[in-house]
Amino acid sequence: MKEIILGASAETTTIVNSTNTAVSVGSGTLPVFGTPFMIALMEKATTNAVFDFLEDDETTVGTGIHIVHIKASGIGSVISAKAVVKEVDGRKITFDVVAKDNDEEIIGKGTIERFVVNGNRFMEKVGTDEI
Repeated sequence: MKEIILGASAETTTIVNSTNTAVSVGSGTLPVFGTPFMIALMEKATTNAVFDFLEDDETTVGTGIHIVHIKASGIGSVISAKAVVKEVDGRKITFDVVAKDNDEEIIGKGTIERFVVNGNRFMEKVGTDEI
């Protein structure tokens, strides 16, 4: 692993549609952007933020999520999630994350922790060698 730079960041975007609503995943009964999808978008941003610092068979796995979802977003809304490296402690990386809607209003925020691992060794411990 190369040295991960504090402040490294990445942003990801999606559009709310019938496949990423709360009702589609069973986390609610309304056709609004589902919290699990918001968190997944944030996690994608975290992995993208550190991708260039990883070497060989290294990858990151999620170890902690502390998120609040504070505003609903309807179908057709454009949602962006940004992750910024806040702290690096050995192989543990902490990110500040924020999601905004097309009006640039914050819809969710918090921190996500990820851990750098060797992908093959990690999968061996899980009991499979498929990546």
